[in-house]
Amino acid sequence: MIENKSDAVVAIFVIAMIVGGAYLYYSTYENYTNKIGIFPEKLGDMKMISFKGGYAAIEEIKGLHGGLPRRIDNAYVVDYTGNSSNKAKFWVTEASNHDDAVSLVNTMSGVVEDSGVYSNRTSVNIGGINVYFVSGLAEHGLYHYFYAKDNRIFWIQIDNSNESYRINFLKESIRRI
Repeated sequence: MIENKSDAVVAIFVIAMIVGGAYLYYSTYENYTNKIGIFPEKLGDMKMISFKGGYAAIEEIKGLHGGLPRRIDNAYVVDYTGNSSNKAKFWVTEASNHDDAVSLVNTMSGVVEDSGVYSNRTSVNIGGINVYFVSGLAEHGLYHYFYAKDNRIFWIQIDNSNESYRINFLKESIRRI
């Protein structure tokens, strides 16, 4: 039983801290799992080994491009690896809407061709989505795909020389993410 007013204040403070801490833990945990939830733990024969979302991912992507031409609402950087030398890296940004995402992909298509880093730009339609492919220099990864889906812009580097493997991985990625 509480004997005086100061004991009551301390008890209320302790209860408030416990409730507040639990709320912060579960709301942060839920937000983290929701954001990582768009990416499956396994994709093809690979499993996710790292995930960055929000500010950290936006900063990494800005560092790659020296700034983004449009406002980006959110971003993700995700790495997958398989038992062999198969690796994939996703850089995903979220635009305000689908039209902005498509516009950014179209801009990227022209810029990468002129960059001197990428070549052999081609495009293919996969599941109703226009997907661009570019070859990269060895130090930047050799096989890259980018496209817009919903309000997201995807850039995927797939480290595997087998084109059939890459296309199957890409199809699964488009279907599941």
